[in-house]
Amino acid sequence: MTNLERLLAIDRAQLLTASYELPIPKSRWDAIQQGQKVAAEERQRLGLGAAPIGDLSELLESQGVRTGIVSLPENISGLTLVDATIGVFVVVNASHVAVRQRFSLAHEYGHVLLDRDRAGAISKAENRADLLEVRANAFAAEFLMPADGLEQFVKAFGKGAASRTHVAVFDEAEVVQVEQRSTPGSQDIQLYDVALLAHHFGASRISALYRLKNVRLIDDREFQRLKAEEDSGAGQAIATFLAAPEAPASTVSRDDFRRRFLALALEAYRREEITRSKFSELAALVDLHSDDLRAALASANLD
Repeated sequence: MTNLERLLAIDRAQLLTASYELPIPKSRWDAIQQGQKVAAEERQRLGLGAAPIGDLSELLESQGVRTGIVSLPENISGLTLVDATIGVFVVVNASHVAVRQRFSLAHEYGHVLLDRDRAGAISKAENRADLLEVRANAFAAEFLMPADGLEQFVKAFGKGAASRTHVAVFDEAEVVQVEQRSTPGSQDIQLYDVALLAHHFGASRISALYRLKNVRLIDDREFQRLKAEEDSGAGQAIATFLAAPEAPASTVSRDDFRRRFLALALEAYRREEITRSKFSELAALVDLHSDDLRAALASANLD
């Protein structure tokens, strides 16, 4: 990919990826605070507000980060490479489900933004308690499901408010006391709310549950009730009924890198920067068969 871009005089240096310089966290709480803070700042920098993020791979590519999906050991969710020659490259595990791949992309983006001084990072399950991994996980959770966005979504369903609200209205002379009580149970978040929330942000229902708990939109008792319902399989059934999958497979496409690679190869061949045999060699690297290669060249009027 790098060699093709050089042949075509494409300057990736123009796509400068942001970087946040923070001290190494001293504790897990410090790591969480740092991750959440940078996620909020990065959302603001990108102009995302509280809205859900669409294609994460596309977003990272627009920030100068190459992305790819390859087969990795089950205990590795992703890895980040930072190199002066190839730039920044993020990889997530092809064997993981789409919703986990999406979280892993956000996690690795956290490493890109916060750990640029390292040559790279490998995100292993057994290292999830490491401070830098905790920080990247906190970043990913806040980046994908911002607290403001959660509150707005829940309020749109008329929930998330206190069961009793008391307001004192003062007009510089007298005070008028106003109290509003909600119908008992009307503010309780249900599993179908969680299913819609997860679908809205492209996250897993269990991840959405933890976010709701962490931002205090549900308490521990409500969390345990909803988690038990999710564990029973009710969440999947409700999501199917609502046509609200956690994250469709198209959210993270393993062909994003392949498509750009082949397009660059076609352009290099058209300009006669590479030979037909070299083009065939490159196509084989991404499992393009010879029949498909001939059809592609014919369609592009390059045969």
